[in-house]
Amino acid sequence: MIVDDHTLFNDGLALILNESKLFEVVEQVFDSRIAYKRCLTKLPELVLLDLNMPHLNGLEVARQLINLSWKPKLVVISMYAEKKEVNSFKNLQVDGYLAKTIPSRELVTSLMKIMEGEKIYNRDIEEKKAFDKDYFEKQYRLTKRELEVLKALKNGMTSDQIALHLSLSLYTVQTHRKNINQKLHFTSKMDFFEFLESINFEDPTD
Repeated sequence: MIVDDHTLFNDGLALILNESKLFEVVEQVFDSRIAYKRCLTKLPELVLLDLNMPHLNGLEVARQLINLSWKPKLVVISMYAEKKEVNSFKNLQVDGYLAKTIPSRELVTSLMKIMEGEKIYNRDIEEKKAFDKDYFEKQYRLTKRELEVLKALKNGMTSDQIALHLSLSLYTVQTHRKNINQKLHFTSKMDFFEFLESINFEDPTD
């Protein structure tokens, strides 16, 4: 079971795990308040939790799930966390903390090790990166329109919705997306989802 309020990352993680043939995603939960109830219904062997979620964060959900009778493995997957939070997970005997920057192949390998009884804690702590238009324009040569498409993707819009929102054709949006992938050197869907998760698109000039 995946518990993450970010639809893009939740869907991307589900795709990676299902395609690995080593895991089957039995449920995707986008509202942390219902995670416990869904666990009682689906009886997952492994629960992947985001840390920063509205309503209940990953640590609070873990506290609800830690005493389930069939003892599912609990793993927090997050882009960032304070060291004291990671220590809180360890004190709670959660089975793992993994950074969202982990490559997809390493993610699957780590989860397999956790299922075999190993506890894994990735101590790479990161802060959210501020979205800087000047930086992206200079570093990746993204155009103003490509930045607008990227921001819309972060907000969960589909290509059809972006086309309507920006008054563009669907073909034009798809071309912009292709250019973004090439300029930012995304090699997998996981890379794309991790990138969107890692940046804060708040822009004081908006």
